[in-house]
Amino acid sequence: MNIKARLSDNIFITSLFLIIVTVGVCMVKPVNAKEYISKAQVKTLYQAPIPGLQGKEMIVKHLALPAKFEGGKHMHPGPVYVYVLEGELTVQLEGGAKTFKAGNLYAEDINTAMIAKNISTYNSVKILVFQIGSIGQPMMIKVK
Repeated sequence: MNIKARLSDNIFITSLFLIIVTVGVCMVKPVNAKEYISKAQVKTLYQAPIPGLQGKEMIVKHLALPAKFEGGKHMHPGPVYVYVLEGELTVQLEGGAKTFKAGNLYAEDINTAMIAKNISTYNSVKILVFQIGSIGQPMMIKVK
């Protein structure tokens, strides 16, 4: 990747961070529920309190979902934004499925049950996940 592309990616991620903090942080509410732990390969890239917003934090994660991956049913109590880096991610919702391709950015619905899937039989999916929540509270809640 050349310098111009890297710079463009850094500007995009910084802009996305500012949008997330500005738009979504007020909607975060503490929850008392069982946390959902993803079965995907997860690497936390960033986790820190949000300055000026008492008790709130932001977490940025890189997830790799292998071919034929199907996660567990879960929901998010606060704002979550997903940027698809590689492959196609399918999100199963009660009303149907939505598929997002590399380069797509989408906001997940708060407090809505979903299942993340990689329906490809041979390609992996790589995503960046930006989450905002209350410090010490789960960002993903298991749903039955």
